[in-house]
Amino acid sequence: MIKALAFIHKKNSLSQESFQSYYEKQHAPLAKSLLTFESYERNYVESCMYDSDHKLGSISIFKYASEKSLSILAEQMASTPGDILRKDELNFMAVSLNFYVFTDSIEDSKKDFKRKIFYIAREKNELSALDGMAGIQKISDNLIKHHQEIVGIPEYGVSRDFSLGDLERVANDLPDLILTSAFN
Repeated sequence: MIKALAFIHKKNSLSQESFQSYYEKQHAPLAKSLLTFESYERNYVESCMYDSDHKLGSISIFKYASEKSLSILAEQMASTPGDILRKDELNFMAVSLNFYVFTDSIEDSKKDFKRKIFYIAREKNELSALDGMAGIQKISDNLIKHHQEIVGIPEYGVSRDFSLGDLERVANDLPDLILTSAFN
């Protein structure tokens, strides 16, 4: 499976709540009406883990069964529907900060999770930094294709409530940890 992980940044003028509301009520329905998606998931950064200046709003995940599926979406984005979506993005995104990575992914879990943890692994040994931790389940290593600095972005589902204290302790050791709430 091919996954694109899009790191979507919010406009400075928006709160995390306003960003998420616009994305869910305006942009995601618009995108779904214009494009063909096999899978489209938004993972909103939980602001409790970050200061108010934090700009990352969402890690959006697009899944494709094949290169052909990916090329169909690329064609759609190169036409009028893509123009419409890019114009709408200016309403709530800091577009110049956005980036995406493509991954080769084998998913260890097909379960849907309401909360997820992503971790940016810069070395191979970091791919398992959270493995075995109570209360989370690995979904995928999300191995990055063609990137010099990042090996993978392991994705975990939170299978039971973590305390904020547990998350803060882990985040102190792993500063590239990102806690999110998932929406399909």
